[in-house]
Amino acid sequence: MSLYGIDIASWQSDLDLSQIAFDFAVVKATEGTGYINPYCDKHVQQALNLGRKVGFYHYAQNAQNTASQEAEFFINNCKGYFGKGIPVLDWEEQTADVSWALEWLQIVEQQTGVKPLIYMSESVVNRYDWSAVANAGYGLWVAKYKGYDPIYNYDMTNVGAEPKVNYWPFYAMWQFTSSGCLDGYNGKLDCNVFYGDLDAWDKYAGVTSNVVSQPAEPVPAPQPTLKHHVGEYVYFGSCYASSTAKVGWSPNGEALVPDIGEGTITAIYPGTNNPYLINDGMCFVNDGDIAENTENPDQQYVVQSGDTLWNIAGEALGDPTRYIDIKGWNGLTDDVIYPGQVLVIKR
Repeated sequence: MSLYGIDIASWQSDLDLSQIAFDFAVVKATEGTGYINPYCDKHVQQALNLGRKVGFYHYAQNAQNTASQEAEFFINNCKGYFGKGIPVLDWEEQTADVSWALEWLQIVEQQTGVKPLIYMSESVVNRYDWSAVANAGYGLWVAKYKGYDPIYNYDMTNVGAEPKVNYWPFYAMWQFTSSGCLDGYNGKLDCNVFYGDLDAWDKYAGVTSNVVSQPAEPVPAPQPTLKHHVGEYVYFGSCYASSTAKVGWSPNGEALVPDIGEGTITAIYPGTNNPYLINDGMCFVNDGDIAENTENPDQQYVVQSGDTLWNIAGEALGDPTRYIDIKGWNGLTDDVIYPGQVLVIKR
């Protein structure tokens, strides 16, 4: 089993956790020896009150301070969180100083009885010798992104290859995007998968013990099941103004759009209320709106090499100037077609 969640800082001060779906939230608590996130406790307490798992992290400024100074600052300002959430060292500055990171982790463990995780990118993991940290039992939270395209509601279909790391036989968590979009929030979020269940999270947090057994191989995210596909021409009873998770559209997106009853699916946003985009933005529909087993008199034409919309309209409709109709039926914004593409030819 896997859990899906977010990590947040003061940039997400307006985030209402009760409006989004998440299994856990890891919140920035401190940085260096002088910064405390003013929204940390608000988000930690809200997550706990919602019955979700929490973590809290320290951003290291290791070029400016000693490991002891920063560990003490973190511990003193997070006393109420130990035993409730997972402590984390965020390692992004002078990344070659492995001994500093190990000392910070050891001090926190010695004073709290909880082994923190360490967060870093895949490249940093593999660039330096982390054997002392891994062998000491400090778990890894690794970051790796395929790109920065929006990823909706933890859909990991297109997140790319899983991280490959040295020294650790497995990692506890993978931050797979910084461009996550969740229903109920308009901003971008870091999204993560935790490779374990609720009990495993509690063991990392020291709620019951510090010993945790984890799967050696990451478990893929569950994929949503949708009945229809891109390029399909569908008929529907209702059509909506937006998808609840499409960037730039209303977050609630339930307004009905009148006088539209058919069109081509040109994009799909899994996990949203109305996942099917019709004709590149005309409206959105869902599986329940699409008519099933409706007799469809339209023909489907598979584009061949050398075809143009002009000659297809001439052969199929007897009038090449009706290529404009074909574009409209298929939601095309230009005249470009490609071999293998399926076009709807209406009668």
